[in-house]
Amino acid sequence: MSVAGIGGGGGEAAGFPVTRCALCRRDVLTHVHLDERGAERRRCLHCDAEIDPLEVRWVQEDELDRLGYELVSEDGFGCGRPGCGRGNCANRR
Repeated sequence: MSVAGIGGGGGEAAGFPVTRCALCRRDVLTHVHLDERGAERRRCLHCDAEIDPLEVRWVQEDELDRLGYELVSEDGFGCGRPGCGRGNCANRR
């Protein structure tokens, strides 16, 4: 799974929130969901299962690959040339 623009907050600003998801049966990235009262709830990025916030650990970017994630630029995939990744690159034709 590719991840774009996801980062931690506060003291974890340089990391990514990860935990074991029982339903997915693997380590997954998590996201924050606000419940009906506005309280923050941590959830699995894949199946949206609620996660115990005490079980979340923060990993660095170089650890994402072994978990099956990769970072991509906001422009998407490509070779880095202008327009690449949008169907305009001669290298992809």
